[in-house]
Amino acid sequence: MTVTTLEDMVLAALKSVTLGQDGPDIVSSGLVYDVVATGPAVRVLLDPDKIPDNDADSLADFLAPMIQSLRGVDRVVIKPRPKSLSDATRPHVARYVLGVHSGKGGVGKSTLAANLAVALGLQGLKVGVLDADVYGPSMPTLFGLSGRAEEIEGRIEPKESHGVKVMSLGFLLPPEKALAWRGSLIDEGLPLLLSEVSWGNLDILVIDLPPGTSDVHLSLARNADLSAVLTVTTPGAIALSDVRRGMEMFADMAVPCLGIVENMAKVVCSSCGHAIPLFGEGGARTLADETGLALLASIPFVSDLSLTGDAGVPYVIAAPDAASSRAINELAASISRLIPAEVSP
Repeated sequence: MTVTTLEDMVLAALKSVTLGQDGPDIVSSGLVYDVVATGPAVRVLLDPDKIPDNDADSLADFLAPMIQSLRGVDRVVIKPRPKSLSDATRPHVARYVLGVHSGKGGVGKSTLAANLAVALGLQGLKVGVLDADVYGPSMPTLFGLSGRAEEIEGRIEPKESHGVKVMSLGFLLPPEKALAWRGSLIDEGLPLLLSEVSWGNLDILVIDLPPGTSDVHLSLARNADLSAVLTVTTPGAIALSDVRRGMEMFADMAVPCLGIVENMAKVVCSSCGHAIPLFGEGGARTLADETGLALLASIPFVSDLSLTGDAGVPYVIAAPDAASSRAINELAASISRLIPAEVSP
């Protein structure tokens, strides 16, 4: 087998460790739940249900130096997987499920997610968007959609706009209706937006996640087969600090990070072309260097981007030749190349 990623390399090393002299290896036996690399930082999640309590620490002590010695590994964390994660069957809604996440609100995550979904569709992929930002669903506005979702033969029909299938809590509530999502409502309601929706044969489902860390993220980790997350940040230090916490949370939930997108990187004067860094500069590049993750895009701030979003026309459609649109389309092309070949149409 050709080792192509750091996760593959770590798994190959772990398979050399067996249970007893002639026993199965710790990967095939299920003691190792998953391996996630955030750049050069490797997290090995053990399955606490298959390891006696007295043996977990000694196994971690044995594995840590072996993994640390591997080329490309800077830091190792070995810990039990969260008990909220299980091997329960999750609904298959797409070949690839990408969560768009930000550690902090106000970074333009939802607008980016909507435009990215449309741009992925322009790459020839069958795309859906799930608005999981249950505290402030904005996809209906961004895609120019309204009204209640229809139910046909017991299944919820997503709406469609600009070639993208869209599902949002906003299609299930009466207009202007507020709803406090907590506890069991999140656990019961969010899975329905995955399993009870007629998504069809999607290549990619883009999930717009709430900012920060919350029960919504835990619920989706349990119920959605997340392939990866895309982290959105602005260049400022506070946003970057929150982003780091989000990366750690998803790694703990066995979800890898595809890379970093720096949004609102600069504002460009329409008259003279001078670029002004509104929120500082260089922060996302520093984060990428620290984590070893790719800085996939640096998208300039454009006021028209939010204005077209308010009008329900994604910017990549309204102004396809603008610098921000080009950056988002290039990001979509990069993501389509990162997705395993069998996902492509």
